[in-house]
Amino acid sequence: MDIMNEKQFEELWVKAEAESHAEKLAAEYPVWRQKTRRTLSMAAGVALVLAVATPIAMSPSATGNYNKVYCNRAGIQDQQWVNLADELLMEG
Repeated sequence: MDIMNEKQFEELWVKAEAESHAEKLAAEYPVWRQKTRRTLSMAAGVALVLAVATPIAMSPSATGNYNKVYCNRAGIQDQQWVNLADELLMEG
């Protein structure tokens, strides 16, 4: 019967530890991958919502601030524009 020397025993021990560690990692990988995908999906969703909501929230109509007034009717009296400007200035 062949007796193992210390070096052979150490190599065999390291190999056995590595195999059990690899099996554990392989078993846990699907759960880890699913969590990672879920996290990335949620982050992408939040980024998309922010990308859409920010320009809408920053638009003048969303805040109630109007810098200009346009009208395609020529028959509007000047006093009506004065009253409108007064109302707009008093709101701010």
